[in-house]
Amino acid sequence: MQQKTTGNGAAVPFSTWLRPRAWLAAFAATALLAMPASKAVAASTEAGLPGRLVCHDDLFAPYFMQIQGRIEGLNVDVLREAAARLGIAIEFRAMPWRRLKSELARPQGTVDCAFAMSRTPAREQYLEFGKVPLQPTEYALFVRQADTLPAVGKLDDLAGKVIGVRGGFRLPEAIAAGVAQGRWSIADVPTDAANFQKLALRRIDAVLADGVVGQYTVKQLKLQGIVRVAPPLARFDTYIVFRKNTGSPALAAAFDRVFRRMRQDGSFTLITSAYLGAPLLEP
Repeated sequence: MQQKTTGNGAAVPFSTWLRPRAWLAAFAATALLAMPASKAVAASTEAGLPGRLVCHDDLFAPYFMQIQGRIEGLNVDVLREAAARLGIAIEFRAMPWRRLKSELARPQGTVDCAFAMSRTPAREQYLEFGKVPLQPTEYALFVRQADTLPAVGKLDDLAGKVIGVRGGFRLPEAIAAGVAQGRWSIADVPTDAANFQKLALRRIDAVLADGVVGQYTVKQLKLQGIVRVAPPLARFDTYIVFRKNTGSPALAAAFDRVFRRMRQDGSFTLITSAYLGAPLLEP
């Protein structure tokens, strides 16, 4: 995730996704009944917008997952809803993160749409960013709620402790500095699921993870007594991006309009809740 490294996350049974998508269908049906008759039928594609988009991301649960050959995920559901409101047929394809960044940067690259990218001056030279983010990304610490005193409630409380990090995860500056100073140590773990299982078994003292990924993993593993430390160590917005061309400003602006409406009408909250449930407690 954007400024992320790859990770497949925990395996998820396909049946898990039937219920969230049922909630989305119920919401869509309610919204449709509330529309004026003139707007109940989906409009054709807005003028100047493409009729079809192919968008890419790397596998990263719960944002972007491949389950029984079908692409699913939190960001996928958000973008499917947004594209439907614009009358755009959207297709999703998985691509390893390093290759995806390379294809976007190449003048003759094969990728015209990707997510979720953080905004940088270099990327703005060749990618069209909107103004409304797809998701905020937060790097957060997770600890056991019933830990021995003194409780871990802030970063300084981790002095002398071991923090589990998925292999390749980009360390926030505060964590990296503490490692260099010997204040705490890092344990590389292959997956987020393994990380949180080790935390529950007291084999590590904390987990550093994307906030959404951490909450999703705790929910999927049905772990009890895991809490998130506030505030996050880092926060930045991520966006859907388009290769710059004559039509890309209008396309980015159209998604901005729909994202604003989806936040106002509760669609973003509904989709997120279907994947994450209630927010984790803070110590």
